[in-house]
Amino acid sequence: MTEPEVTWRPPDPRKAYYIFASGMKNRGKSHYCRQWFDLYPFDKLVIDPTHDVRDDFRRDGIPFIDLGADTLPVRLPSSLDDDHPFVTCVYCPDMGSPTAMDDIDRAAGLVLRGRDQRAMLWLDEVGAGESGNKTPPNQRRILHHGRHHNLQLLQACPRPMDIDVLRIGQADLIVTFRTPVVYDSDRIADSIGYDRTEYADLNKAHCQGHAYTMYDRDGEQLYLMPPLPPRRAGRNLYHPIPT
Repeated sequence: MTEPEVTWRPPDPRKAYYIFASGMKNRGKSHYCRQWFDLYPFDKLVIDPTHDVRDDFRRDGIPFIDLGADTLPVRLPSSLDDDHPFVTCVYCPDMGSPTAMDDIDRAAGLVLRGRDQRAMLWLDEVGAGESGNKTPPNQRRILHHGRHHNLQLLQACPRPMDIDVLRIGQADLIVTFRTPVVYDSDRIADSIGYDRTEYADLNKAHCQGHAYTMYDRDGEQLYLMPPLPPRRAGRNLYHPIPT
């Protein structure tokens, strides 16, 4: 466990990279994911069950294509214009629909387009599209084979117990905000090879406000991270990765 010196830099957008963020609501999960999403230079899609991300994009003047909540396209739309060669899409499913889980899965499948078609998928409130014992087919493909599609994946949810454990197991970075429920904390601890009690105590002591922990799978290190600074108009922030 380390408190790192941090530089702001994104991962290589040409390579697959998976991030999993969890914790209580209003602690910074979506803000965290937005830092990555804003910087990604190729096609990207956010699945937004709460419609909060779409509202933020509208407020911030972010150009995007709204895929609506009715008929999904059969492929990700092309660019908006010459000034925006890559496309940003938002899909806000109707969570009152009996087909909501299937709709989310079909939308997720739009980013699976072959090895030479880079894309980023942001699954906000990822538990809305699956249950702990049922992962829909396109999302299974993403978890098992998405790296072969040069996919970058952002996943955010409040309850790690409610989702497929592979979402944690396949993640390059595991980010945890305040997690008071012991079953959720234990699932994260088990996934990163940390003692359950020690991890729960660390989460309680450090993850106050918008502070969080970050486990780097490649370096097998757990870092104590301060809250991210707020976004500023006209300025993108790089995500903090320890050097």
